[in-house]
Amino acid sequence: MLNQLREKVAAEFARTGKRRRIQLVDATLRDAHQCLWATRMRTEHMLPMAERLDALGFDVVEGIALVQFDASVLFLNQNPLERLRLLSERIRRTPLRGVVRSNMLRSFYPEPDDLSELYVERLVANGARDIGFLDSLHCWDNLVPAITTAKRLGATTTLAMIYNLAPGYDAEFYAAKAREAIERFDIDAFTFGDAGGSMTVEQVRSIVPAIKAVIGDRPLEIITHCLNATGSLVALEAAVHGADRLLCSIDPLANGNAGPSAQMLARNLREIGFEVSFDDRAADEIGDYLAGIAEENGLPVGVPAEYDPAHFVTQYAGGAMTNLQSQLQLAGIADKLPVVLEEIGRIRVELGSPVMATPFPAMIAAQAVMNVLSGERYKVVPDEVKKYVCGYFGALPLPVDPDVKDRVLVNGSREISTTPPVLAPKVPELRRRYPGLSDDELLLRAMYGDEKISGLAPVVVDDTFSVRRPLHELIAGLARHPEQRHVHIAMAGFELRSH
Repeated sequence: MLNQLREKVAAEFARTGKRRRIQLVDATLRDAHQCLWATRMRTEHMLPMAERLDALGFDVVEGIALVQFDASVLFLNQNPLERLRLLSERIRRTPLRGVVRSNMLRSFYPEPDDLSELYVERLVANGARDIGFLDSLHCWDNLVPAITTAKRLGATTTLAMIYNLAPGYDAEFYAAKAREAIERFDIDAFTFGDAGGSMTVEQVRSIVPAIKAVIGDRPLEIITHCLNATGSLVALEAAVHGADRLLCSIDPLANGNAGPSAQMLARNLREIGFEVSFDDRAADEIGDYLAGIAEENGLPVGVPAEYDPAHFVTQYAGGAMTNLQSQLQLAGIADKLPVVLEEIGRIRVELGSPVMATPFPAMIAAQAVMNVLSGERYKVVPDEVKKYVCGYFGALPLPVDPDVKDRVLVNGSREISTTPPVLAPKVPELRRRYPGLSDDELLLRAMYGDEKISGLAPVVVDDTFSVRRPLHELIAGLARHPEQRHVHIAMAGFELRSH
């Protein structure tokens, strides 16, 4: 396969007389730990490696999205905007990206336009120079206030289109959506994302050139995941067929549920004939640092996955998969995961095959768990599912199964109107309620409430970069004491005996 890619790049070089440069975009601080650590990387973990990340040669560093807001506040007791500001003070050369999730904030429900505007304003004010936009229904109407605000503030606008294995989601569809975004917003750059790792090289060969034909010199970035063992190959194929940038992360926070390894991609891109400005050796040092954090905190590292055809049915996203596993384990039903995944595949088709990217994986998983636990399908309907069916999130590209729609409307909450309400502005009332508060705190209190935000702990800033491998250090220390003849170390998932 590499030989075929090498031949295609060589043919391009012979035709143009110059080697094409492929840029890498870093997801270590955002998508990678979302996929592998259920978004539990702390700000204190990020700061020591921030300046080193900045020097590696990435074109963009993804800093934060709404999932990181939620995890920071709800689980880590940290201020996500403080994280962004502290990162921006250390990552100065490379643009930091903040990501906007449609017209939603903490909840999976649409919010008024003025809250979307305030969210974008605070991202930019705290150091995000690139704003990424995502609407999983490809309903650009939901993004008007956010994109308009980013443009007004001078940020680079990057719009994501998400791959979906469903009828009608073909090269023509994505080209038309890109054209619409350029005509409406003059978008600066585009991302084509494969959240569930289900895109094939054959689909890359048709979709990527079709998008590039529409967007011209605007950068096209590819996001893929390695859940199904094909993510890295898909990324390389995308580069050969016209993609300009590839999203990746520092190994060992790569592979498995996460995206491809930055070090591996850089080496393979050079091998097949592209130019890549990336410091592999310095990236390996950061990888050692991340491996130490994982070991010290009992967190997993990315392991290459096996090919699994069943994955094309669920198309379940990397970050969502980790969260689902964690939630089932906390609920004491981890053994139900195979049945829940099978049910996710059925529900997805019944609900019109929505793109399996935020917020729909969590929504469909919630319905799947309810179906499995209740023993009767759609007997219990989460509010988000009824709102989806009623069009609260935008026009549905494909219709919902009529029988399923009837059951959702009958069994869903009667307090949810079948017609989406007009959303009134919220910011004026927030300013009256919280006079004198900074806009950062105003936004966070609107999202998470007073008690949670009042209790956030400030970050203890320590930029010391050191590679700590506690287990390795323990074994090395024991080796320095030959008189110690018998050693027994036991911990969760690990046991060592030495005689």
